[in-house]
Amino acid sequence: MAKRKPKKQVFAPDIKTKEVPTRSVLPGAETSDSRICWRFCHVDHDGPWGFEKVDPQTLRWLMERLSSVESMTINQLFHSGGYPGADYDVASIPNAVALGRLEEIGLSDMTKIHRLRFTGTARLYGFLIDHVFHVVWWDPNHEVWPSKLKHT
Repeated sequence: MAKRKPKKQVFAPDIKTKEVPTRSVLPGAETSDSRICWRFCHVDHDGPWGFEKVDPQTLRWLMERLSSVESMTINQLFHSGGYPGADYDVASIPNAVALGRLEEIGLSDMTKIHRLRFTGTARLYGFLIDHVFHVVWWDPNHEVWPSKLKHT
């Protein structure tokens, strides 16, 4: 007679006491040493940095880049001297159109915006909440936060 596999225990709050455990006791609670993952529910489809204008080859390239950094931790991505990731104060965004778009899509109350740099000009902007990067903009021409090059 074959042995039965033990049932996989699923974490659930104690219904009798209606207590929801704090994040620190959840199995697999995430930290800055956790790997990044992606959410696309806040993409600004109507603004100048949406994905509808991206050609299929570029979109495939971008998905490959996102896939290639999924094995990295938040510390590796955002605490390595600005490459590939960095964060900025939302209030300091130099592009007035970008600030207006955040207002229009209901994200102007965020304090920090994060970016991932994939090439010299190509950037992905979003909001990092724990280990989840909420994608907002694809900026292939470095328009959201243009650099101030010296001696130009």
